[in-house]
Amino acid sequence: MIPEMQLVLFYALSVIIMLIVQSYLATQQHGMTILAERREHITLTGIAGRSDRAVKNSIVSLVFVLPAVMALALIGQSAKETVIALQIFLIVRILYFVAYLFLITWVRSCLWWAGTICIFYLYAIAISST
Repeated sequence: MIPEMQLVLFYALSVIIMLIVQSYLATQQHGMTILAERREHITLTGIAGRSDRAVKNSIVSLVFVLPAVMALALIGQSAKETVIALQIFLIVRILYFVAYLFLITWVRSCLWWAGTICIFYLYAIAISST
């Protein structure tokens, strides 16, 4: 398995951990009984709401990075640069989640852009290598 795929798997696991954090915060806000029932009427606010939005954004980010990494794996294109891009992506996406939770808005936006640029870079490498 190429290192890029391992990094994406690690990111997917970090998204699962983010989801667990989000679930815990939602439970703290509304209680287990309310969350076990129909959830259509529930609105998450504060840190629970921010964690919900951050998790959704992280899942979207995973959906966007995965095709580029799968393409790199299929064509056998693994390079130091693509590994570094994914390492940066992984770090900034985890920091993005933390920044979102704690309302560090400008940092959060910069982290989002850094992760998105890494995704574009991986797509560029995958497309130019085929």
